[in-house]
Amino acid sequence: MMKFFVIEDFLNAEDCRNLINDAKIFTKNIDFFKYHGNREDITSSSLAYSQLLLESVNWKNLANKINSEEFFNICCEKLGVDSNKFHLKNFFNIEFPSQNQRIYKMMSDKKLNLISSKSLIKYTLYRTYRDIVRKVKFSKLFNINKKPLELLYNYAKAGNGYTREIHRDSDSRLIVFVLYLNELSENGEGGTFDIYKRIKEDKNLAQPLHESCEKIESISPGLGKLIMFLNTDESYHAVSEMKNFEDYRYFIYGSFTLLADKNQFIKNKSTLGTDYHNYE
Repeated sequence: MMKFFVIEDFLNAEDCRNLINDAKIFTKNIDFFKYHGNREDITSSSLAYSQLLLESVNWKNLANKINSEEFFNICCEKLGVDSNKFHLKNFFNIEFPSQNQRIYKMMSDKKLNLISSKSLIKYTLYRTYRDIVRKVKFSKLFNINKKPLELLYNYAKAGNGYTREIHRDSDSRLIVFVLYLNELSENGEGGTFDIYKRIKEDKNLAQPLHESCEKIESISPGLGKLIMFLNTDESYHAVSEMKNFEDYRYFIYGSFTLLADKNQFIKNKSTLGTDYHNYE
């Protein structure tokens, strides 16, 4: 069974409105990447998000609040995790990227057909180098007593057609959260955070079929509502398809993610790789 908790008023209504409005003012459509049907994201490690933090006090305050030892410790306490076994790092979320890092991040934002072959080779080599550095720097060899992790998160807006299949989160994500910034209008349907339990065997234990599961709870988005859960073998959840809404569902999805290790609470043989490259 999924281990989770809900804080109804993690943010107040004014804070939520200010965050949405500031994002509309200080970001552009090209800053978002699209996936999962009709969802658009800006990652916490992107140049666009760094600029948003510089332009908006509201976003800077939120970033400081969730990317803190205090927030991590609260999450661990409520979910029964020993916070002393981990320490927070910043590998992807670079506050002041160098010129080379900025160039690399700018290439990450481009479509492949817009990058020259020479630049694409350099980009691939740099990404490979960064991947090796991460795995070595944060390995057990250099981190004997505590496992390094980082808060990786996205600011997202989802519209009609957005849905997520039943799944647990990827192997290296330890504690996962969704923070809603608005409520959905009553004339639409879907967009809820649905919690499931598996009721029969399935070939894919990380992403089981719908008929292998039973819904046990459905949580609607709400102003400032925070859902936090421990990512385990049984942390099955999904998002019901959004239909007939006039506006987006604005939210922040994030997780405290192990930088060079698999989540210890995922014990079966199923695998679901973590897309670290999304945060490069």
